[in-house]
Amino acid sequence: MSVGFLPLLSRRRGVRWLVGITIVLLAWLTVSSAIAFRLTRRPRAWFPEPAPHVAWGSIEDHRLRTRDGQDIGAWFVEGTDKDNAPQILLLHGNKGSRANSLKRAEFLASAGYPVLMISLRAHGDSTGDFNDVGYSARHDVVVAVEFLERKHPGRSIVVMGVSLGSAAAIFASQELGRLVHGYILESPYQDLKTAVWNRTQTYLPPVLAQVAYAGLRAVGLFFLPNLEEIAPLRAIDGIPSDVPVLIMAGLADRLARPDEAKALFDRVASHGELAFFPGADHNNLFPSAPDRYRRMVLDLCGAPTRRLGRQRTKV
Repeated sequence: MSVGFLPLLSRRRGVRWLVGITIVLLAWLTVSSAIAFRLTRRPRAWFPEPAPHVAWGSIEDHRLRTRDGQDIGAWFVEGTDKDNAPQILLLHGNKGSRANSLKRAEFLASAGYPVLMISLRAHGDSTGDFNDVGYSARHDVVVAVEFLERKHPGRSIVVMGVSLGSAAAIFASQELGRLVHGYILESPYQDLKTAVWNRTQTYLPPVLAQVAYAGLRAVGLFFLPNLEEIAPLRAIDGIPSDVPVLIMAGLADRLARPDEAKALFDRVASHGELAFFPGADHNNLFPSAPDRYRRMVLDLCGAPTRRLGRQRTKV
């Protein structure tokens, strides 16, 4: 082999390495983009949600129009307490719909509270294909609260959200101000980047989790221009300091972890309460301890204008 051939062979190898690395990077970004696209789209095709017949109340069908043009499906149950009971807005979690709120609505309506359940945008029979994990759904929360205010002007309103629904409630809080007299936030995440990391770490082996997370971070802003704003930990400051907040989290939750609930609580500690449910994972606090769950929810709903006045953490 001639000496002059060696540099040429070395250059060819370098080109092959460069081409190989480029192909791997393009594949990585392509797969990451496909995953990001899927995660930010409607998790399930549109499906009808006729009002069910239940033994504990008469469910009314309603459609609510948001200021940004989405059509939101809603069910309303009138409470038996016609004068004093606050109205409760129930918000479901990701990949769910208002049918997931029925069990909570049952014990609230049975206690006399008027209850409104909505399917957040890109879920159930509501319009929309883009799912930014509660950020845009703040408009759905606002229009639902406005509906309740028209239904019973001047009566207290409590917003109760689960996971995605708790984030949507937090994002709406600044605009709602004192129209809402209490918040119940179940399994909330602190920011979207942490939520994505929790999921990659939970569902993938360690090295693959790091690779997947890095890819999603690399393409994130292309799919979620408001990525930095999708942070309930910042938005929770919009809840007025005299509005009570109950935060509930499962100690076994790997998707919205207990330390995230604690970080959120620390921002509202002067008017908040934090409750941990031992053994409970994501979105299953109610079945894990139904009596305790009902008691805590009804306690806040029974006194929505009461300022809690001291820090409380319960296990």
